[in-house]
Amino acid sequence: MGKRFLNVNSVVETRNDTRRKNAIPSTGPGIGSSPYGNEEYTIGWVSALPIEMAAAKGMLDEEHGDPQTPPQETDQNTYLLGALSGFKVVIACLPKDEVGASSAAVVATGMLFTFPNIRVGIMVGIGAGIPHYDDDDETRDIRLGDVVIGSDRGSSGVIVYDFGKRLPNGSFENIYALDRPPRTLRTALAKMEAEHQTRENKICQYINSMLDKYPYMRKKGFAYPGSSYDQLFEETYRHAGGRSCAACDPTQQIHREGRFDTSPEIHYGIVATGSAVVKHAPTRAQIKQRHGAICLEMEAAGLINNFPCIVIRGISDYADSHKNDQWHSYAAAAAAACAKELLEFVQPTALDAERKAKDVLQILNKGKSRRFNIILLFPSLHTNNNESV
Repeated sequence: MGKRFLNVNSVVETRNDTRRKNAIPSTGPGIGSSPYGNEEYTIGWVSALPIEMAAAKGMLDEEHGDPQTPPQETDQNTYLLGALSGFKVVIACLPKDEVGASSAAVVATGMLFTFPNIRVGIMVGIGAGIPHYDDDDETRDIRLGDVVIGSDRGSSGVIVYDFGKRLPNGSFENIYALDRPPRTLRTALAKMEAEHQTRENKICQYINSMLDKYPYMRKKGFAYPGSSYDQLFEETYRHAGGRSCAACDPTQQIHREGRFDTSPEIHYGIVATGSAVVKHAPTRAQIKQRHGAICLEMEAAGLINNFPCIVIRGISDYADSHKNDQWHSYAAAAAAACAKELLEFVQPTALDAERKAKDVLQILNKGKSRRFNIILLFPSLHTNNNESV
């Protein structure tokens, strides 16, 4: 069977046909509307889960209300607008119980047409850590609550691990590489990394400020859970059952040296994105060996080639059978705090000089670029040599 391709714009249209008759007209500012026009917002922030959007809200320096110009019928997103680190930011979340690259692409596409001057994006949320505990390099000793930023010399720092082809010699080749983040964000990333050689990051500072502002978030799990709940088990040892690891054999835990403090560390490396949740340590090990990845997630492929952005993930589990939700909220907060600090290093003039993300999307939706993106978003439509890990 030959290749079949799907136009991402047609996906947006199909999902919004039911709303077209009830579209809200653009009548200008109303009660609860932002004091700023849609065209003044230049950074797009995409979250996959409600807890991630809550963490983003907790980091805002100001809240602005609803968009002055309501979204049109081709945009079903709801937005949280505000100011963060001196920039006007648009925050959107994937629909409830929808995850994955295709849903992320639809959300990003709608955002770019409602807020036409967005220059760059950040994909912020939780992910699974791929621990490198057997390495001598302490910078790759990933713990729960740490943050991973997709970064790799000469590439996007993000790979699609479950889409490629098996070569005649038995090796596996990923067919597509994803676009690099915008230069403005990469420059900011370099400066932030350099700064953290002389001082600690601000993640704890910003989380504490969020919890002071919204004390109820402590009850919802956004405070640090405690290092005793950060348990990494041998690759071959499966979970004993239950919501926690209370029944698991403690002799199967991997010993790791305690850290000087509980501040999350920021790691830079390859983020592996795929179409399914990984809860299997041997699969995690294969991805680590094949791609050198340090983090796993599910949405990045839907944004990278449609929305010039960077991927930031708070580590909430180790992609094994012991995976649970205990660290989700704190990991989301850590990622959001890291994103806030990163924006402090972005130069406003450099951001203004970036091409509008909407224009980049329109270019990509022409000719071969459209094919490139759609295969990534809908790998099930490509029936030739689609293979896991």
